[in-house]
Parts: sequence; structure tokens; C-alpha cells
Amino acid sequence: MSSAVTVRDVMTRQFVGVSESDGVVETVELLLAEGAECAIVLRGREPVGTLSERDVLSLVTGDTDPASATVSDVMSDGVIDVPSGESLAAAAGTMGREGVRWLLAIEDEEPVGVVTAHDVVVASTMVPEDDAGTPATAATDPAAEYDTQGICEACGALARELANANGRLVCPNCREA
Repeated sequence: MSSAVTVRDVMTRQFVGVSESDGVVETVELLLAEGAECAIVLRGREPVGTLSERDVLSLVTGDTDPASATVSDVMSDGVIDVPSGESLAAAAGTMGREGVRWLLAIEDEEPVGVVTAHDVVVASTMVPEDDAGTPATAATDPAAEYDTQGICEACGALARELANANGRLVCPNCREA
């Protein structure tokens, strides 16, 4: 994995934020609707915990009724964060050391996104293409690796061919729209 790829390049900028008093069933419905793996539990604007699918599964074996359970009943306390400018390789190392599958990306002490283990795997398997449209290798041009790959600032998709359009980096689909 290239050390030039940062958390900012692959993170999901929109994340699910919930309150400790929110119902678990409603939160799960929101996670499913958003296609998210986890929710950040916020107290005001401060991240204080997380709610993952594993936390919710703990209700199945516990004594708490899922219909009346609140996020605070099953959430994990604390949030592991990473600066958005951190290399993706370093973020992957943090995930491994901490035994987590995602991290909260921050800029200036504010949450700005979430990077998941899935994001790390996808980014590590993408092979950039050279000008002729064939996959580049480290032997052909190591400096070109990931130079135009990142997150489209219009639609939020991970794309290989970002280009500047009106001061924003956008994917080919958004440039055509």
C-alpha cells in the first residue's frame, strides 16, 4: 500500500451520528438505510462512543428487550480517532493494534468521516493505470501510484480519475453531469 494514500483519500465523509438516548431499533434501521457498519455516539458534538453491529448483536444474548433498549445500553465507550491526513498504512496499523474495524477521521479536533477496514482493503487492491490505459506497476512508474485516486468531492465515491472542476476534485461521472 502506498504511503502517499491518506485516510482523507478513502474515508467516507458522511457518517451516522446518534445520541445515547436514541432507541437501538431505530438506530439499526438508520444504519441499514445508510448502508453503514457503525454509528458514532455523540454527546452534543463530542464523540463519546460507538454502536456497531456487534454491539447490537449482544442484545440477542442479553436480558434487555431490544424494543426498549437505548444506544447507551449497548454502545461501546470511547472512540478511536485518526487524523485525516494520516497515511492509510498507519491507519491500518492502528486498526490492527486496537482490534477495531474502523476509525473516526478528525481534522482540527472535529469528526470529518469514517475509514473502515473495507476502505483499506479496497484502496490496497486498486492498481492505477498508465496513460495507455494498462495497469501500472511499481517497476513501470512508482511515482504515478495513486496520483489521481481519491474521493470525489461531488458524489463521495472512490475514483481513480479525479480532475479539478470549479475548484473541486470530481470523478468522470460528476464531470459529465
